[in-house]
Amino acid sequence: MQRFKSIILPMQGHSKSELHWLYNTVYDTNFYEKEKIFSYCNLRFWFGGTSHRNSEKLLLFVEIPAPLISDLLPEDVLPIENYLLSNLSPVINKLSQKYLNTDKNVREKAQFSAQSVNANVIKRNGLLYDKRTNCFILRINFNVPLVNALSVNAKSAIRAIRDILDQIENTLKALNRAELNEYVSVYSKQEQIRLFLKENNFCSFVADGSILPRENRTDKPMKNALPFVSPDNMRITISFSDSTTISGMGIKKGVTVITGGGYSGKSTLLDALEMGIYNHIPGDGREFCLSDTTALKIYTEDGRPVNNMDISPFFKYLPNDINIKEFSTLHASGSVSQAANVIEAVCGQSKLLLIDEDKSATNFMIRDANMRKVVKQEPIIPFTDRVRELYSEKGVSTVLVIGGSSEYLRYADTVILMDNYFAKNITEEVKTLDLPVCTNEETPAEWINRRFLIPIATNQPFLYFRTDSSKNTKMIVLDSYSADITLLTALVSENQLHSLTYMIEQVLINTDSNKTDLMQTSNEIVEKMYSPEVNNTIMSFDFNIERWFEAVRPIDIFCCANRMRGLEFQNS
Repeated sequence: MQRFKSIILPMQGHSKSELHWLYNTVYDTNFYEKEKIFSYCNLRFWFGGTSHRNSEKLLLFVEIPAPLISDLLPEDVLPIENYLLSNLSPVINKLSQKYLNTDKNVREKAQFSAQSVNANVIKRNGLLYDKRTNCFILRINFNVPLVNALSVNAKSAIRAIRDILDQIENTLKALNRAELNEYVSVYSKQEQIRLFLKENNFCSFVADGSILPRENRTDKPMKNALPFVSPDNMRITISFSDSTTISGMGIKKGVTVITGGGYSGKSTLLDALEMGIYNHIPGDGREFCLSDTTALKIYTEDGRPVNNMDISPFFKYLPNDINIKEFSTLHASGSVSQAANVIEAVCGQSKLLLIDEDKSATNFMIRDANMRKVVKQEPIIPFTDRVRELYSEKGVSTVLVIGGSSEYLRYADTVILMDNYFAKNITEEVKTLDLPVCTNEETPAEWINRRFLIPIATNQPFLYFRTDSSKNTKMIVLDSYSADITLLTALVSENQLHSLTYMIEQVLINTDSNKTDLMQTSNEIVEKMYSPEVNNTIMSFDFNIERWFEAVRPIDIFCCANRMRGLEFQNS
């Protein structure tokens, strides 16, 4: 700290442009810019810059040696990253409130923030582990205080940085090791469950005792909610490496129908299955509610754009001889949009579709026997006629919430009745009903296997990008291109939108995008972004931007790109 003071104190009252010297653009085990690496107690810290125009906007990086946390790290340190950030960010952000000065220019005191976390255990650029140095790297957005918005207030900056480092030191000393071990243990068991599901033909699992309902307008478990209890004839038991076991409802791959009366817990269960793509922290209630990580909830999406999509799996023809093999529209109808969403999900390699009839187009979902007799010329091929084929030919399972029609009962491998939040397996009972024989007269569909983005006019990074996130809207804007991703409901945080925006930019400025399948490109971008080699990844401190990032999936990139207005695609 003394060396840092000796460097920054001479900047007192000088132009903020002198702060450029602090920018440390290279960090690795060799420390090429050693003079810009500083020490304080057990910590080391340095700075990065985000803007030469606003040179006071720095990134403060704090190196936390792993031995301060644990003598032996697990192979996957993700739960430790999440636990550390969940402990450090609240104290840092609380400290920042003491530096707010509403009566004066906001630049006169240091402003700083750490990345906040939610219940999902995912990669975040706010804190990452560097295997080469065996250290955790905490990132803090730090604005150096200024005098008259122009010159450096070095004394105030030193005070703020010392306070931050003291808070980090104190928090690390007070860490609850038993709680940390619980994070690691739960995460390990979640990964073991996922492996069991994959190897034993299951698409989802809900543990006995899970709390699925959420507290009103929050993502916290509802108080006094009924714990989930598996139907006896769907209960499976999974053994862990520590000789413990867990029991709960295993949902087999295939077609599953969840039915029941209003407010019986159908949609709550479906929502929990959707969020099962993520691992959750201990105490969330859904720690052991897990689904195939490619699961995608399918909605009707009136008004979404569709570009050069082969919609023939669900349409025999369209009026005015519109080409259903190369269909495009700027404002899709309910049935067309839902068909496009299913086709994109399949092309995007999703292996689990989640559908709620309340949020679906009725004419897309069903056409009963009487309506087939009455309406002879119907261009729409309902989802009932493809749901079995999706599983048998493409390996895509479907879980449907159905409360108003018995049509899907005859197609289901499993039928779950939700009765006042209690789940019952009524598959055998359904077989006794007088249901029509499951027949499909439609020829097998021709599904799009690969989708290519036609390169845009420039390969230069965008000058302008913006994300809008509110209760009812999620938008991504890159210059003149925009995508409404409100109904990509697996994206639950604004930080994920920041990640997605950066990734979409990488897709759009690729001049060879028409040579590589969009899904392959999406996979490669995610792999690169979350690479364990921190120095080579955009998730690390070498990305000069103030925004916080959280992990998204390749299929999220794929679906976002397909919703972006102004782009053109080709298929194979």
